[in-house]
Amino acid sequence: MRLVVLSSAILVSASAYDRRASFTKSNGQTAKALAAKFKTLTVNSPCTDGENVCLNNGDFAKCSNGKFVATPCGAGLKCEVLPLVNSAGTSVTCDTPADDSACLSATGAKRTTLELAHRAVTAPPACKSTNKRSTGISIAKRIGQIDLPAVAQSWQDLCLKSGGDITTNTPCITLAGMNGINALLVNAGACDQQKNADAMVDFAKSKHSRNALNTNGITPSTPYCEQAPRNPELNGIVNTQLQGVDPGIFSVPGGGTVPFGDPSSCPFGQKPDVSTCTCK
Repeated sequence: MRLVVLSSAILVSASAYDRRASFTKSNGQTAKALAAKFKTLTVNSPCTDGENVCLNNGDFAKCSNGKFVATPCGAGLKCEVLPLVNSAGTSVTCDTPADDSACLSATGAKRTTLELAHRAVTAPPACKSTNKRSTGISIAKRIGQIDLPAVAQSWQDLCLKSGGDITTNTPCITLAGMNGINALLVNAGACDQQKNADAMVDFAKSKHSRNALNTNGITPSTPYCEQAPRNPELNGIVNTQLQGVDPGIFSVPGGGTVPFGDPSSCPFGQKPDVSTCTCK
């Protein structure tokens, strides 16, 4: 009989322990999530009347009339989110970091996604003085500019006008509206922006004859300007001929067509050599 009673007591105790362990772990996870959330709060953050929080500087704060009223903790203490022991829930109070850590560890709660997102890292002292980088890591979208679609569209339009393929998405639509935007998203790789920028520069440096004038099946070269520039910085800078154009024929709309040998068939300051079809 005693054995049966003892066994029943053990079963009842184990059942109660299981229920307690269940809410204990949940309390720990909730406490960790709230602590991670509170790391983003300042005394100027929006709030709901009556809520108690910890501010990112370690102060305890209560929301009153839509504003946080901060109360510094005592020496050696800081505002912590503690899991309740005997019931479900958490408590926001001043405590020692060591006690907080011990209470959370006892719950068996694992790191939450939000906590991982707000883990602090230590930046080198020289970086802190620049005020250009955050010492915290947070998962958030990298971009917030409302003009990005317009910027991508403008590059795409310029790409098409400069000779990009008009029958497929490559490279104009791919580099601008697709890869260009995707490279700025939170899940993009560290080198995605650079790779896309390199691809844009590669395209800009390439030569395309699609938009060159086609006359009777001939795509002529573009005549060179035969006037000296006003600014010396422009000396020696001339238009580059597109790939696929006829090197022996030069023409512009409304300007007539001339063969190589005309002064406009060579950059300003050079003379055409018809025997070699080169400029000297």
